[in-house]
Amino acid sequence: MKEWNERAKEVAYLLNPAFCGRIIYNTVKEYEIASKRAFPVPLVYLILPLILHKKTRELISSRTQLLVWIQRYPHLLIDFHVRAKELVGITNEAMEFLFQTNFLMLNVNGEIETVKTQKALSKTKYIDEEVRECILKSGNVAKWFATAGKTETIYISLGVTP
Repeated sequence: MKEWNERAKEVAYLLNPAFCGRIIYNTVKEYEIASKRAFPVPLVYLILPLILHKKTRELISSRTQLLVWIQRYPHLLIDFHVRAKELVGITNEAMEFLFQTNFLMLNVNGEIETVKTQKALSKTKYIDEEVRECILKSGNVAKWFATAGKTETIYISLGVTP
């Protein structure tokens, strides 16, 4: 991972921990609501590669189950594993930001939970249309993850190895 002063300005602006953390936070929160469970840590590394890739994001729908969606759009998974690997550092920075600001925490089982005493982040305040779409689609991804079965199944279905 490059230091901040060595990153291209566009990358630093678009992939900053606050923005990426906002997407991750919403996914975790919506997953908790949909599944009534804490969020599995390994799944956090699949969120940004799904949401930040515009063509993939545009076709995400919670009305379609994850496995059906994968069958409909297999071309979107070409090089998905590469995107996922490239975004590991960005995801780690966003998670560190969320832990330090007390929006997320690890529970005793090593799973991710939202901090219940923290005021929830708005889905629409101070955002433009593309950011709004990212947040909306992160909720759809959360519903996919909540209903798709085991973490291993989700990884295998997306062609990624942890």
